[in-house]
Amino acid sequence: MGSAARPATAPLPLLLLLAFAACQAEVQVSVPPVVEVLLGQDASIWCTHSAKGADPYLLVEWFIMDRNGEHRRVAYSEENRRGVDTGTEYTDRVSMDADNSLVIRAVEVSDERNFTCRVMSSTSGSSGGAAHLKVYGAPEAPEVTVNHRTLSVTEDAASEIAKCESRNANPLPTVSWYKDGHPLNAPTERNKELYVVSRTVTEASGLHSISSVLFLRPTKADKDSHFSCQVNYSMPRGEVVSNFSEPFQLQLHYYTENVRFVLISPEVIKEGDDVQLRCQGDGHPPSETVFFKVEAGKAMEDLGTKTDGILLLNQVTKADSGTYRCQVLDFDSPPEVNLEQEMTIDVNYLDPLILNPDKSVSVNLGESVELSCSATGSQTPKLSWRKGKEQVGEGETLALNSLTYHMAGVYTCEASVPSIPGLHRDKTVKVIVEGMPKLEQRQTRSHYHSLNQVVKLTCSALGHPEPEIRWSAPGTVSVNTSGNRVTSELEVEVTAELAQQGVTCQAKNAHGTVDQRFQLEIVSPTTLASPVPTVDGQDGQGGSTVAVIAVCVCVLLLLLIVGFFYFMQRRGCLPCGSGEKRSLTPKEGNPDDTLVEMKTDKRNEQTGLLSPGGGGGGGPNEC
Repeated sequence: MGSAARPATAPLPLLLLLAFAACQAEVQVSVPPVVEVLLGQDASIWCTHSAKGADPYLLVEWFIMDRNGEHRRVAYSEENRRGVDTGTEYTDRVSMDADNSLVIRAVEVSDERNFTCRVMSSTSGSSGGAAHLKVYGAPEAPEVTVNHRTLSVTEDAASEIAKCESRNANPLPTVSWYKDGHPLNAPTERNKELYVVSRTVTEASGLHSISSVLFLRPTKADKDSHFSCQVNYSMPRGEVVSNFSEPFQLQLHYYTENVRFVLISPEVIKEGDDVQLRCQGDGHPPSETVFFKVEAGKAMEDLGTKTDGILLLNQVTKADSGTYRCQVLDFDSPPEVNLEQEMTIDVNYLDPLILNPDKSVSVNLGESVELSCSATGSQTPKLSWRKGKEQVGEGETLALNSLTYHMAGVYTCEASVPSIPGLHRDKTVKVIVEGMPKLEQRQTRSHYHSLNQVVKLTCSALGHPEPEIRWSAPGTVSVNTSGNRVTSELEVEVTAELAQQGVTCQAKNAHGTVDQRFQLEIVSPTTLASPVPTVDGQDGQGGSTVAVIAVCVCVLLLLLIVGFFYFMQRRGCLPCGSGEKRSLTPKEGNPDDTLVEMKTDKRNEQTGLLSPGGGGGGGPNEC
């Protein structure tokens, strides 16, 4: 700062004058040693000076060192007249402020250099100072190119893992490699385990790019590791920024060291289940697997080779119980590694049930029969009996005593193992009850209100063999059979003969015959329309109820008529008087017509009955 630098274009007399004045110079110049700016922004470099006394002449100049190593002025201020020198690389990009600061617009990487400020006074001499402009540019995001080739852990030298690149930065960034978040600290010297090879490039723009290639000898432990690279670059005020790449994993080839043979289906296996067995080695890529079933005498049943290591047994039975073996076909594994494993599975089962009697049994009506059921399986089963959906017993035997026709039907023995849901078997036996027909008691009276009316009669009989039902009267017959029940319906027209004799149905089979007689009774239509149903033994009661209702209605009508006449007489609408005679027959009557006299001799009785106050005295309306 104390020495004066001469401009290359200054004339010799002026230089001598400056040199002489510098010997006695008392002017002091101050500039910042370093000015930091981001790429593309404007930079301002200030320059201040001090001198003793007033100075009528003052010259402030800014210089750079050009490519030829010479100082070249780019801007100046002389007695408050500011200008920019032409023919320099900064002619269109610099200017000077009122305080003599140099302003550089849109800073480029090439602007990173020294800028010298020189102040010349006619009385105090001259002095100058240099400021260094530092330009910072952030790089692009790091790009990683991964080696997707499968790497073998058996290699005896380090292999190329990935390449990390960071472009267009200033100053030059640095690259570091990480595994699972921890730095690898790879050296640059080549070796068999770990190292990096770096390369830097200066782009045409003056920015810097760097690439780093990681070489590593992988191990089996690296199969689950995540690798990444970190780019570190500097920014103004000493800030260091880090950018991480996306993590990546290695494609490794390593031999099998351990084999696992597991059941991936439910642990409790029963007949009918689908069972999956998985045999898996810890090598990569996965090897094919061959499955066997170990038979008696160590014989082997080949179950095939699987690429996914899964053996599927569909709809297993108890015959599928036994020992299974798998073998991983990894030919890179050393001989001492056991590539085979075994597993034993047990299939829970129930054998077919044995019923006695089997399928069906015939028993005479009123006799007894005992049903028995036996079952075996991998575990002792629980036995129960049901008829339809109704449970009728538990255990091995079911006793049916004094059989009726209603006890006939299909009985089911069901075997189950409570500890193994879904494991069950069942078997049915049909119990046939034989005997003469038995008529089901139904209404034996049928009502009609007129001859030639069509009535419907129903006759139902139980029995085995199936009864045949016949009717004593002709008509339309429909028959319905359900189990050991036969139901016959007869639609017949009522005649005088049928009304007198009735109708008979007859049920007959090999064991006998039974009859049922239907009596036809005539009733009025009103009675038939009554909502009260009639059943056997209640017909008389139904007729009495109708008669009582009719009497009640007649009494009510009579009371209404009496009340009407009383009301009309009270209003004077009906004439009455002492000794009046009124004929209740038409005027032109015959000698046999009855003449009724209405006399009023007993006034006290009349007064008591018709007087409003109940006392004596009459009026025009008295009767």
